[in-house]
Amino acid sequence: MGKEAFRVVAGRALTLRCPRCGVGPIFRNVLRYSEHERCPSCGFVYDPKGESIAFIYLSTAVLTGCIGLVMVLTQPESRFWSRVALVAGALFVYLTTLPVRKSMAIALNYLQTPD
Repeated sequence: MGKEAFRVVAGRALTLRCPRCGVGPIFRNVLRYSEHERCPSCGFVYDPKGESIAFIYLSTAVLTGCIGLVMVLTQPESRFWSRVALVAGALFVYLTTLPVRKSMAIALNYLQTPD
């Protein structure tokens, strides 16, 4: 698969759609993080071996590293309020990007073994 295939599949992942057909949603309810086991449109099994959880752990580690860099490189006036803001910001980033990270993991798995 070339660059064009990656662009197509990544675009589908960003819209939380099936990497194979681009039509079926990955999630039943994004706010509750309720996923479909397979694509309602084409029947593609999204995560048959549970491999996407490893990607989520790795991407969370990368986000944590970025937040750690922010902590090291900034000189806040108030340590208390900077920590409150940092924790709130980290939770916001972790929770709002989780569905996209999950769908990106499914897309990357699909690119490795496309059927």
